[in-house]
Amino acid sequence: MFFETAIAHQLPNYTKESDSAYGETLAPLSYKDELKVKNEAIKEFWEVNRLPRGPQQIIASPMPRNYRTTSKRRVDMQPGDLRFNEYDSILEPEEHNAIYRLLFDKLITPAYKPLAYALNWIIIRGTYKYRVVIFNIKKIDASIVRKLKQISEVLQQCPYHVTAAHAYVDTTESDYYLEAKRPTEGLNFKQLFGPRELSLDLGHFRLKYPATGFSQINESQIHNLIKAASRMLGIEAGDKFLDLYCGYGLFSFALGEAAKSVLGVEWEGPSIETAKASAKFLKKNYRFIAGKIDEEFLQMRLPRAVPGEPERILLDPPRKGTEPGVIRALAARHPVRVLHIFCGTDEIPDALKEWERFGYRVKEVQPMDLFPGTPHLETLVSLERK
Repeated sequence: MFFETAIAHQLPNYTKESDSAYGETLAPLSYKDELKVKNEAIKEFWEVNRLPRGPQQIIASPMPRNYRTTSKRRVDMQPGDLRFNEYDSILEPEEHNAIYRLLFDKLITPAYKPLAYALNWIIIRGTYKYRVVIFNIKKIDASIVRKLKQISEVLQQCPYHVTAAHAYVDTTESDYYLEAKRPTEGLNFKQLFGPRELSLDLGHFRLKYPATGFSQINESQIHNLIKAASRMLGIEAGDKFLDLYCGYGLFSFALGEAAKSVLGVEWEGPSIETAKASAKFLKKNYRFIAGKIDEEFLQMRLPRAVPGEPERILLDPPRKGTEPGVIRALAARHPVRVLHIFCGTDEIPDALKEWERFGYRVKEVQPMDLFPGTPHLETLVSLERK
């Protein structure tokens, strides 16, 4: 069973035909009803797929609407007609919608027509306190640069706390709103104004990350996510901590204080570089390395596990899950505990069966609503050796 099918089963007026026709939004529901639907759906998903250990109640989002710190608009410029593809604006801060309206009003004018034709996406990222605008463009030349500078001046003067703007070149015009493949030559990132990096304030420390790097879109849930991960991974003094798909080091820095050593791995170079810079600034002796996380990398590039030195592993892969062989390679290190974080619920059954096959059993399952208003969950699963 797919999780979206389980969601559909819980909706009012469910019919069998709605299994395949189910949409991407739960935003019209009250949040109380949405949580009820999701809790029943994850329970049904677990039972139908015969998964071990039932999931706990979903940890609700402190902000169920207007929470997304990253939003996007596909720009479709046809002769005489400019369109922004619509998304669930109810899930985005009102400041984002206001910025898009401001940009639309400019881009629809004849003076900005060259820029409108060059755009793939407009992306807004940041926090609840500030915003950064990224223009994803299919080409760049002198006239486009002039228009980008002009529209940047408009953003600097607007009242919506836009602290930076950048242009990112994606000649492939891909559906992925930041990039599908980095250009192999020529300019791919242009700083229009403001810092190249964003920052996330976690109270007792602050982390920076690249404008084009991955970050959690629900800032209101980050504290709960860290708290749950800390409890479920249970790092103790003397443990080695291996943080896979670490991004800019959120879990490394949030959980690594108690560990004997911290090693973070991420495929994306810019995120790793910011993690290294944060470690230096915060005076942490943590290591970060870049590389594609597959079986060969784990076997050949990582320091070997040392018998008698307990290791705990956190892996937070993208929605599509891990590469083939990754779970086998990690299990071969004999970690005392693993925390596997699933962004894609449908990836859970196969992954848990693989962990079981290589000697690990589920200890705890904690779903979190990182994506209110959508049929998606983040699910934390802790595993221990049998």
